[in-house]
Amino acid sequence: MVERMEHLLRLASRNPRAPRSALYGELLRSETYILTVDDPLGEGETRCVTRTDASFPVWADKDPEWGGVWVPCFPARDRVREFVTGRGLKAPKGKEFLWMGHMPGQVFALLRGIRRFAGLKLCLDLDTFVEISWPEVRDLSEGRAPAEAPVLHELPLGRLAIPAGARLSFGRLKPWNEEKDPVLLTMPEAGKFRPEDTRRLVRLPLGEGRHAWTPCRHLLQIVRRLRTLGVEGSERFVESLLAAQLAFEMYGEAEALCEWMGARGQEAYAWMGLAAIYGRTGRFEDCAQLCLRAVRRYPDERNFHVNGVKALLTLERREEAARRVEAALRLFPEDAVLTGLSRALSDRDARTPSKTA
Repeated sequence: MVERMEHLLRLASRNPRAPRSALYGELLRSETYILTVDDPLGEGETRCVTRTDASFPVWADKDPEWGGVWVPCFPARDRVREFVTGRGLKAPKGKEFLWMGHMPGQVFALLRGIRRFAGLKLCLDLDTFVEISWPEVRDLSEGRAPAEAPVLHELPLGRLAIPAGARLSFGRLKPWNEEKDPVLLTMPEAGKFRPEDTRRLVRLPLGEGRHAWTPCRHLLQIVRRLRTLGVEGSERFVESLLAAQLAFEMYGEAEALCEWMGARGQEAYAWMGLAAIYGRTGRFEDCAQLCLRAVRRYPDERNFHVNGVKALLTLERREEAARRVEAALRLFPEDAVLTGLSRALSDRDARTPSKTA
């Protein structure tokens, strides 16, 4: 089984745009290993980790461009050792590198709770690897193979104004069912992208019923370049960047951006972004805690009240949710969403039989 996994990994690494259904299927049937940095184990000691928390010190690589983290994942224990040796990694004083093995399919749900998690990097050696982004990890964590590429998105911005004189390049993409002759648009001055990036594309309207496609990651580079050029509307660069990252399900990168904003005086906006990210990625405890802090500091921001109550309901903490929605309705008595949440709580309580001694 390991040999087949390694064979499929090599094929996917050599041809990043090729179908991956066989690789995904093998991933769901195979044991996987990740690298951690932890206290040395005693002789004969084993350690079981079933969920992420502060005691889960997984090794991850930070994306230098967008800030998300990618977790190396390996098909065999020997590959973990080779990775450490090949990279020349040194454990911090008093710690050591440990491999952590997982039964088929288990690792994917575990990794989703990691802060700034952008995806995993399935590694065979330093030059042979395949990136599996957050949406694909989500599908694998739910026991299903991700959809084949390309994954298509509509432009998440109101408009994208390319200034006259900006140098654009056009090319051709491999056709798919709905698109017989897809056009690739790039802005070379904005930054480079890899063949892997063409697995996720966004449609760019060109006017007169025409359109082209560009990799989602390259669109972020274009937005950044337009800001440098001082294009009208680019003063909302950060908001546009965050909107695009959320639309493309680049949640690790979006989380890094929100933390960056929060450290630079945009705390309320950053926290609203983080609350949305936590909710979309299933980190409801993080969402509930953040919104509790936020409603104390920014009580007039309705979204914190709504998202906090929704997170508590998902966590089945109904009494706390009822108190929070009641307090929120005193501030926003006409709010339809809060009223609906309050009514849903009341209806559910009415249907729940009372317990008697």
